[in-house]
This record gives sequence, structure tokens and C-alpha cells, in this order.
Amino acid sequence: MQHLHDDALALLALGEEPTAEETAHLAHCEQCAGEISAYGRVVKAGRSPVEAGSVPPPAVWAGIHAALGLDPSLRRDPLEDQQADRTPRQDTDSSSRPAETAPPVSLADERRKRRGTKWFAAAAAAVVVAGAATWGIVRGFEPQPEVLASVSLEPLPSYSDEGTATVDLLPDGERELVITSSSSDADGYREVWLISPDITSMVSLGEMEGTEARLKIPDGLDLSAYPIVDISDEPHDGNPEHSGKSILRGQLEL
Repeated sequence: MQHLHDDALALLALGEEPTAEETAHLAHCEQCAGEISAYGRVVKAGRSPVEAGSVPPPAVWAGIHAALGLDPSLRRDPLEDQQADRTPRQDTDSSSRPAETAPPVSLADERRKRRGTKWFAAAAAAVVVAGAATWGIVRGFEPQPEVLASVSLEPLPSYSDEGTATVDLLPDGERELVITSSSSDADGYREVWLISPDITSMVSLGEMEGTEARLKIPDGLDLSAYPIVDISDEPHDGNPEHSGKSILRGQLEL
């Protein structure tokens, strides 16, 4: 199962309606849902009213633009309008000018237009600049896990599933194995194992329900001694041993 692209996560955090595919994915993917929640807190902080005089000056955006190496087309300060609002304006007589009506734009057209990398960089930078006026915004970011190893899982004979296995080091120091699979079909139930290279020793991490699982790796377990990730089809017979019927398998490079 592929996770949602960063562009899609940002759009959803900014209030866009998810597509049917995105809704189905988020119903089963805690990682993407958590990232949208984290982005949402940043967006909320960035949209909060700021006190008088607290809008960052244009030099702040210029520094961010230079530090991130953004495209010249993004040179315009995203908070320019807020800065202009703080400057007295000359009253103009607009009563004699006809109101202009923009042509309707569909949500699909708007999403396609804004999904590019440049849009995401500009939106993310604008949120950061706006949030800089609000104390404590950095505390709203949640630490992200460090990826220690990752591998594609290949189907064994008579199966056609595809999958991935990733070892994450969590902020609290624990290790987690994140498993994805293109299907959840099994004659019995699916179980995730770590197996030694010679297939003589193995450790069960637990059952896999659905197409994604996050399982704790026991403290002190040497992954280099158990680098093979295996998903098996287990019968409901009460036997804790491996059934010998594997669906997906791959070896971590550590």
C-alpha cells in the first residue's frame, strides 16, 4: 500500500475534500492520518489572528526563499497582503466599475493546478512564515520516526500480493516494523515473522489485520540475526509454530 503524497497531505490539511481513494486509504492508514493532523495544527496556528505589528517583514520571506533555494516564481512574499492591510489605503470610488465575476473552477481542476511541487513548497513556506508570529508553533510538530531499513516483499509461489516492510526507530527509542500488503486475503489469518538467514530460527511479531500493520520489535532483538521479514497464512488450530505457508517475504539490508 502506497502512502499519500506530501502534496495530497498538505491539501487535505488545508481543508480540501478527500477523493474516494484518499478517504478509503485514510480509514486504514494511521500514519497518513497522523501526518494530516500534524499539518492541520500548523495550518491552524498559521491562520490564527496575529497581534498588531507581529506580521513578519518582507526580509523574513526573502531569507526563507534564499535558504530553501525556491524557484524565482515564488519570490513574492506570501504575507504581502497582510502587510498591505496594515498600511492606510487611499479610498477609491468603485461604484462606477462593474463587478468582475471569475469563471467557475471545479475542485478537480483546482487540485490538479495546485498539486505541483512548487505549490507545495510555497504553501509550506507560507504556513511557516505565518506561524512564526505565533509563539510555540514549533512545539506543534511531532517528532518523526527514523527509518533504519526498508525492503519490498515479494510473493511466494501461488501468491500474487505485493508489499513492503520498514523498520522505524520511534522517538521514544522503540523499534517498530511497518508492514504493508496489497491484499489481506488468507485461508486463516496472517502472521508476521522475523526469520534468521538460514531459516532455522524465527520470532513472531503478531497478527496482521487488513493491509497494514505496525508491530513492536522486541527490545534487544538483533535484527542482523533475523533480517528476513515473512508474512504467513496460519490456520486457526492453536499451534503457535509457523505453518510453513508463506505469502510474502523479503530480507532487510542492515
